[in-house]
Amino acid sequence: MLVRRSPSTLKALAIGLGTVLFLRFGLEPASWLFYEASHGLGIDWLYWGYAALRAGGHFFSLMPLQTLICVAIGVLVTALLLWRSREKT
Repeated sequence: MLVRRSPSTLKALAIGLGTVLFLRFGLEPASWLFYEASHGLGIDWLYWGYAALRAGGHFFSLMPLQTLICVAIGVLVTALLLWRSREKT
């Protein structure tokens, strides 16, 4: 049986999956992009973004249940987006 999903459902699932992947694997690389951009462009506030992402990535990596927490946050984001899309219709 093929289940048809609306575009808003697929979009919510994609954003939730993107959130999980970013929290699990993307905090450190994003921090280094902010670091390089702050030095390359000379914009000071980008360095604060680097510091925040670097600290968040470091402390998040120390959590013993990091993957489970990432999945829980992704499910929460997906549920909130689905709830918001259902509320509009």
